[in-house]
Amino acid sequence: MQRLHIIQISDTHLTPHGQLPAHHQTIDPWMKLTAIIQDIRTLPYQPDLIVFTGDLIHSGSADDYQRLHGVVHMMKDEFNCHVRVILGNHDTRAAFYEGYLPADPGPYYASRMRLGNNDFYFLDSKIEGFEAGWLPTAQLQWLGKHLRQAPTKRAFLFLHHPLDGAPMENMHYAILQNTPELLSVLRGHNIGGIFSGHVHFPTSYLNGDGILNVVAGSASFDIDCTDPQLHEIRESSSYQIITVDRGQIGVTVRQLLQQAAVLDSLPIPSTRFLTKRPANL
Repeated sequence: MQRLHIIQISDTHLTPHGQLPAHHQTIDPWMKLTAIIQDIRTLPYQPDLIVFTGDLIHSGSADDYQRLHGVVHMMKDEFNCHVRVILGNHDTRAAFYEGYLPADPGPYYASRMRLGNNDFYFLDSKIEGFEAGWLPTAQLQWLGKHLRQAPTKRAFLFLHHPLDGAPMENMHYAILQNTPELLSVLRGHNIGGIFSGHVHFPTSYLNGDGILNVVAGSASFDIDCTDPQLHEIRESSSYQIITVDRGQIGVTVRQLLQQAAVLDSLPIPSTRFLTKRPANL
């Protein structure tokens, strides 16, 4: 079977034109993305797939997403591989649709692709007005339909918001709010792993269904959530490489920058799951 190398870049928080970097970063996130691309050039292999898992641009305009589209097009050409992006809570859906896409995809932006015996699903967990994520019923039905149509394929899922699991105990207010609904759709299928971002620290865990969950660190800044009520922000940048080989899966973190100074802090009033559910779900 073909060995695959998948690059996951998450939470780039690229700065809109004419604005200062978000959360008091001292280094322009566009420069950090340039450094990641340069690091990919040094790898001893070409990636088969590059995935940006959300929070692409921090409240960007259509012009900003058009600029990102140019970078993605360059990466496709240079690395001769597929490049996919998904939305995060800090992305502006209307601006993304206008500046990045040739056509409006509808209420959510989800897709799938196949490499060898593996199916890759790129899900849209962004819900307007919320930091936390949900997967709408229509999207879960779409996912379930395609999983049933390809029972012999191994499925890998990418989305912005992590599923619930042991390392997410103090992050319930921010993560995917309907994890049980997603797991119900996945049950009985050959799931290779679920890959997400959003929380700005890397971790991995098995949930109650024994599915591998891997959360990527951020390309833009690190958030230390050790104190559940006060999260500390530090300058950092990383991405990860997912290797799929003969049924085995490995993840390597490429840490390109990590500084000790605390740049900002975020008070967290409550770490519990949200009780408000969007009406359109």
